[in-house]
Amino acid sequence: MNRVLKRVISWVGLLIGVVAVLITSAVAVLMTPGPFFPADKTYGAITVHSETPIGPEIDSIMTEILARLEATPVYDRERKLNLCLCATQDKFTFFARLTRRADRIMGFGFWHTCYVNGDFVVELAARTGGRPKYAARSGSIVHVATHELMHLYLENGYGSMASRWLPYWKTEGYCEYGVNQYVAPRDSGYAISDRLDIYLDGSQWNSTAEIHRPHYIWGLMMEYLINVKGMDLHQVMADSVTKEAVYQELLTWRASFRDQDK
Repeated sequence: MNRVLKRVISWVGLLIGVVAVLITSAVAVLMTPGPFFPADKTYGAITVHSETPIGPEIDSIMTEILARLEATPVYDRERKLNLCLCATQDKFTFFARLTRRADRIMGFGFWHTCYVNGDFVVELAARTGGRPKYAARSGSIVHVATHELMHLYLENGYGSMASRWLPYWKTEGYCEYGVNQYVAPRDSGYAISDRLDIYLDGSQWNSTAEIHRPHYIWGLMMEYLINVKGMDLHQVMADSVTKEAVYQELLTWRASFRDQDK
């Protein structure tokens, strides 16, 4: 009996050891993606790893991303991050499966690295027609990459553990705020009130774009709290700030403009 028990314990120990090695290897790969990409270039503190040669197109993408990040309070230009631009589904799938995520998603972040599924983003652009503008599923590499980077800056600025306990609508909304608040209000016809009207207009959303429609309004709610009401990060993340109350306040605020126009 003791011999059998020792064998069981030995096999269990071996299994635990194998699992530990696999997890450690997966984490190591996710944290050091450089060797898996043929091209890389550093922009500020962000190192881009790409399947395709890095030239004017990626330079332009990074210029847009950095402009948006510079306008957000949690952006830390000294924090070193990786941004992996996966042009093919196979490349993205390799990394996604190491985290046990679905592979047909736009992107994800892990520790200090973001992965963007360029193949899927291109597909979304065709499926949504890029509409509505400034929506998560509009098919923009800039949008997706900035959103994923914002998650990492939010974790750093608010606290890695503390941010994990925040309501989903606040973390996703804050990242959408970070993506759009610098560019959308400067775009004629896309002020907060205009985008709220777009959110409320069901004809603006096809079956594909509809999936991320909640993210669109959550981003507007954060933009309203921060840019209109002047609240800071810790104020908007307070427990007293609830999704239902902010949404109703946003609707009331929008209605006040209509009343003025009468």
